[in-house]
Amino acid sequence: MNAGTLALLIPLVAIVGAYLISMMKIRERQQLASREHQEEMLLMREEIGKLKARIEVLEKVVTDDDWQLKREIDRA
Repeated sequence: MNAGTLALLIPLVAIVGAYLISMMKIRERQQLASREHQEEMLLMREEIGKLKARIEVLEKVVTDDDWQLKREIDRA
């Protein structure tokens, strides 16, 4: 190899190497964000399940005849 070819190849290899390292870092960050989103989604699903259970209990309380009668008595 002559000096001209080396002068061209060295910066080219450095640029390609920097690009590959940059892409690997980006991919790693995306995987980390994806894992965090998965964990957050699981927590939200769990919370939604708990909230649905609470809503069911509240609906039962509100539709209970004794509760409605007590409410009417309290209004009078």
